[in-house]
Amino acid sequence: MDPRTIPTITLLTTLTLVTVCYAVACWVWPFTACRRCHGQGRRRSPSGRAWRYCRRCKGTGARLRTARRLYHHLTHTRTEGTR
Repeated sequence: MDPRTIPTITLLTTLTLVTVCYAVACWVWPFTACRRCHGQGRRRSPSGRAWRYCRRCKGTGARLRTARRLYHHLTHTRTEGTR
């Protein structure tokens, strides 16, 4: 065997395992906390006196994960293409 074969197989196995674990996490927990408001759904106004809803999450405090957003896009594209 080539001396580069074992590290290559190990790397590919690790990347596959990480990808599968992330896909399962996106399936089980499709939402994550909004980074801008830290999951609170509100932010301080510029004056610092009042609270306002977060624009990024629209006040929910949650946002779709990147892989889940990609999954929704691909599913929508597939359903629109088969009509």
